[in-house]
Amino acid sequence: MSQELDVMVLATHGAQVLITEMLTGGWQLLREKIARFLRRDGQERSSRQLEMLDEIERSLPEASEADREAIQERLVRQFAAYLDRFPEMADELRELLPTQDEASSPASTMAAYNNTNSQILQSLGDIDAGDGGINYGVPSRKGER
Repeated sequence: MSQELDVMVLATHGAQVLITEMLTGGWQLLREKIARFLRRDGQERSSRQLEMLDEIERSLPEASEADREAIQERLVRQFAAYLDRFPEMADELRELLPTQDEASSPASTMAAYNNTNSQILQSLGDIDAGDGGINYGVPSRKGER
């Protein structure tokens, strides 16, 4: 049971990394590493997997949040199935992904859509704006009280 849980944690982390890299333009750098990782499935099957990943990368920016969640779930299942067939590949997957303490939960992902001329803040803790709030591109409220 512990091994199964470890596979799901690793598969979830792998899917999150792929989606993040696809959204931030890093997919092409990761693509060759993923191709080598998928080699156990043989040339034809791994080529089909890469084509599917390329298609996801092209469509992901316009995908709805629900579609992105479905894509991530699909990738988790595919990673988990691959690792179930080839458990010896788990260490290689860990090596090609950014370091993560497997005892902790997978890192949060932030997504912001349709935010033209907006400022996006991300914090690892609370942000306190005091009495004034956080405004961007809005005239100052000094003297409005």
